[in-house]
Amino acid sequence: MNDLDLMRTMRTDAPIPSQQRLDTGEKRLLKVISSDSSGARRAVRTRRRFGGVRVMLLAGGAAAAAGVAIVATQAGVSPVTLHGTPAAEAAKYSDPLVARATFGWLPRGLHANGYVADHQHEKFFQVTAQEGGKGEASVTLTAYERGKEPFLGYLPGKVPAKRIPAASINGHPAYWIYKPNPSGQSSFELRWQYAPSSWADLEGDGLSGSSAELTRTAYKIAKSAKFGDDRPIEMPLHVGGVPAGLSPDRTVLNNGAYGEVSAIVGYNAGGPSSNFGISITKSNGTIGTAVPGKPGMPWKGLPRPNTKLKGHPAYVAPSLLYVYGDNGFDVQITASGAVLAKLNKTGGVVGLYQRMTVLGTDQANWTPNPIN
Repeated sequence: MNDLDLMRTMRTDAPIPSQQRLDTGEKRLLKVISSDSSGARRAVRTRRRFGGVRVMLLAGGAAAAAGVAIVATQAGVSPVTLHGTPAAEAAKYSDPLVARATFGWLPRGLHANGYVADHQHEKFFQVTAQEGGKGEASVTLTAYERGKEPFLGYLPGKVPAKRIPAASINGHPAYWIYKPNPSGQSSFELRWQYAPSSWADLEGDGLSGSSAELTRTAYKIAKSAKFGDDRPIEMPLHVGGVPAGLSPDRTVLNNGAYGEVSAIVGYNAGGPSSNFGISITKSNGTIGTAVPGKPGMPWKGLPRPNTKLKGHPAYVAPSLLYVYGDNGFDVQITASGAVLAKLNKTGGVVGLYQRMTVLGTDQANWTPNPIN
């Protein structure tokens, strides 16, 4: 996969707010940050505490402001130094992941461990609760941006979905997009208008019980859901010097969802070929062995290191960077178009990585303010 193909993948494989509609795009997206050639799904969650994190971030910011030289040690050859890197441009960005929706009651064994904030097409915030990260049973709550009702989508076989009458939720109109059937189907999707011009979906998958039991479960979850908290969710990274003028694209955080711990933060500069993304995935110790193929051809696995950064094995290309084993995570940075042009003024993807701090797997050290 070349650099541009990778960025396109990160945009188009956004999760679709229905597992039955177009098959859960999030599962495909998260393959981008897999730590092996098969591409597993990734994720995160947290508790807020600053401790020594603030010291690390200030130290990293001071180094960036001073425009220090960035050294990349080529494997087996002399170090390569990028001299005179200018100071990173200061830009203020809103926290990329805030809890616009939260679960109240959940079935026994389920807990919230996956989050998505998407600003691409149908803008939404999504929280998923799974059973121990195994993915066998899950519920997903999606809160859409205030406005007109979102598109209903399609059922399997590309059949257009239709509203199925349902009882109200907390006095607000509701309907099924698909409902548990008498044979004990374990999946459902329930939509309701929880406030004027404000819509939410609740999906269940892999849950046990009869149609009546699953209906009661769906309503108990929906009635206890909360909206509008906007509490920032802590993430396991901090990045300074992200260029100004970008729009949030997509943020993903998993903390055991799909059996993984990872994060994705993406921005764009107003076009599909001008994107920027950072992903970190809890490392399993694997270091890439793949080598580039012909232009436009996909990678077979992760790229083989061609340098070291901060003492870690790394692969560096003009618009793509992989670093293996930074504080328990593998790091990937991609950039293209106008975003890459802005980054190149402050050391490119390597310079951005030098201004980045991976906060480790201890959630107590994560930050609700991961960007600048």
